[in-house]
Amino acid sequence: MSSCFYMGTRQQMLEITAPSVSLPSSKQGYFNKVDFLNGGSAIRRSVAGHKNYTMTWNTLGRDEARVILDIADGLYGTGPVYVHDPMSVDRNVLPQWWATPSQGGYDGLPLNNSVRGEITATPSNSLNFPTESIIYTVESGLTRDVWIPIPDGHRAHIGAYGSNGTGGTVVATPTINSITDGTPVTLTLMDVASDNSRFNQTFGAASYDGVKLSLGGVGTVTLSGIMVQVLEEGVNPPAGGFISGQGNSGLQFVNQPIYTPYSSALDRVGVVVELAEYYGWTS
Repeated sequence: MSSCFYMGTRQQMLEITAPSVSLPSSKQGYFNKVDFLNGGSAIRRSVAGHKNYTMTWNTLGRDEARVILDIADGLYGTGPVYVHDPMSVDRNVLPQWWATPSQGGYDGLPLNNSVRGEITATPSNSLNFPTESIIYTVESGLTRDVWIPIPDGHRAHIGAYGSNGTGGTVVATPTINSITDGTPVTLTLMDVASDNSRFNQTFGAASYDGVKLSLGGVGTVTLSGIMVQVLEEGVNPPAGGFISGQGNSGLQFVNQPIYTPYSSALDRVGVVVELAEYYGWTS
């Protein structure tokens, strides 16, 4: 993991020292297993899930640690906490329920924020897209959204795969700050059968602090997969197949950080935090 990464809120993203030991980020959903007297079993589980993160800083200066504690205490806003995770930003920073829209046809959150879409087979392809796509009916003003921060010196690369319907669209809205948006861009949907470029829209930190994805228009749209990478300026993402969602929609502290003073003379403390993805389910 790189020596620095970014954590913060919609109001303020801050560069801080990376955790000392990787960044455990397991996924959790509903799971129930019943064992039968005849030796068999039945399992019920959710298709979708939320991400959980444990971050450990074995040794920090007190001023470095204070930034993390201040984020937890809401000094930079009490809404979702965002992390620029080096393990996902060069793959697909979206949560799986956005990256794989067909989850909204089962128990995942429907991206149209309305009636669940209709599951349909994804066209034959060699790019490893999910075998199922989804036909959403988009109503005026109804949509879920997800915000991706763009740290200084970085650029977001965005691509949505699927096909046009009767008027529904995927919209990327760059954000200038927590109050002001840039001009929304309707994404041109890419073809799963023939286009391996992955991305066809970019926004850079020189002009924007992030980008918000949502559905737009009115009518149907078929979605197979969506990808976002946030790379350093000048780094071009490689072409290739579909990459599933590795990120989250917005986190919150599960409890107060564990703060352990080690030495005032050496100015050394330790910090452990636990965060869970919650934004999509509570927004």
